[in-house]
Amino acid sequence: MKPLTLILSILFLQSSLVYSQQWVDKTFEYDSLVNITYGTSINFNGSIDSLQMDVFIPECTNINQRHPLLMWIHGGGFLGGDKSDPSIQLMCREFAKRGYVTASIDYRLGLISDELLWQCNYPNYECLFAADSAELPRAYYRAVQDAKGAVRFLINRHEEYKIDTSNVFVAGESAGALTALGVGLLDMNSERPVQTFALEDVSSPNPNTFGCIQNMGENFDGNTITRPDLGGIDGEIEPTNIDFTIKGIGNIYGAMLSDLLAGIPDNKPKPAIYSFHQPCDIIVPIDSNTVYWGLSWCFTNGYNCYGISNNETMLYGSRAFSNWNSTYAYGYDIQDEFTEVVFPFNFFFGSGSCLDQVENPCHDYDNRALRENNMAVFFAGNITSEACDSTNGIAPQEKWLNELNVYPNPTKSALHISGNHLERLSVIHLVDMLGKKIPLTTKLNANSITLDLSGLKNGLYILQLVTSASTTKNIKIVKN
Repeated sequence: MKPLTLILSILFLQSSLVYSQQWVDKTFEYDSLVNITYGTSINFNGSIDSLQMDVFIPECTNINQRHPLLMWIHGGGFLGGDKSDPSIQLMCREFAKRGYVTASIDYRLGLISDELLWQCNYPNYECLFAADSAELPRAYYRAVQDAKGAVRFLINRHEEYKIDTSNVFVAGESAGALTALGVGLLDMNSERPVQTFALEDVSSPNPNTFGCIQNMGENFDGNTITRPDLGGIDGEIEPTNIDFTIKGIGNIYGAMLSDLLAGIPDNKPKPAIYSFHQPCDIIVPIDSNTVYWGLSWCFTNGYNCYGISNNETMLYGSRAFSNWNSTYAYGYDIQDEFTEVVFPFNFFFGSGSCLDQVENPCHDYDNRALRENNMAVFFAGNITSEACDSTNGIAPQEKWLNELNVYPNPTKSALHISGNHLERLSVIHLVDMLGKKIPLTTKLNANSITLDLSGLKNGLYILQLVTSASTTKNIKIVKN
């Protein structure tokens, strides 16, 4: 290699590493908006579900900066869970610290439980039995429709939330990972599961399942439940005309119901996929098997129970679809991180055995911090957003800005700024999320400044504090 070429290559590598590191290091403060309703949908029993999300927005010195979006989807077997899942909330916060706009979403849960009574000395055993094998694909499909609507909701508000629509990522754990893969890859009607079209009615669940999480709050006042056509692959929530690109998918012990890699043509962007999975996972197989494959073995070989029937949907786990990518040369960038412990088909003894998984479940992380960081590094290489200086990038002599007290926030009317060195402030601006400056009425007190926000519409604003040295501190303000 010629010397000049070598030097340029080194410089390019160094700049790439520095650039990527800005999406890996946790340097940002962030604000959160909780319980935002993004749509409504009809659930498995014909009831209307109101769907909400929490959004986390990193603070940035540049009010016009756009951030990559990463939407996280919780697990729970399509039976339970919500956006407040501690694991998902943690991931949202940790990636917001890296400079992403992040969101945790609710989606429709539930499938029709079997009319028969299944009993075993195991908690919630009867809740795992579906009316038939069509129910889990239908639950999965409803989740994908809702999650796609949630992405569009955020894209439609990309100006307000400062989202770079060309850098969208979606990730999930377990059922949330199945859903995330569907959001990123289920893009043709020919890939729609056949079970999602109109099917025959089924009997209402056995009354003994009314206490199951998916049935709580539902009214089963008839002998049967109808199963209508579930509609198109994109659902009906928040249509958009805004172009956006899903750059990457985070697959945490998830799977596909069919080969979704084949559906994206070569002339369309193919999302990069980060996969973490353990071979001893007895809930979602790392290879090809039915859902709950290992758990069913444990039930029949140690608990003297039936295996889980009527829910035997075939899943193609992380290693299975990674092998498809290699075998058929699909051309996806997939980073696989698989552990080595396999399910030993032993109830009592060994790593990954049934009893071992009571305390050390393989349907979980082996090292959450490691996998989170590795995903961040992998995603960083796919981000084309310009990096932003975090609010921690203020020069040392201006660190007093970070010590100012701005309260109350959220506020209904007055906003107060207190602290030392207020005399060093030369300009105070209030800017809406479209960049328009709002006229302010201010009152200077002995050790504080009061701003009158009573006449403003409810929403997000940016308070810009500019010093005599031309340093700017941006603070997100919520008016409610």
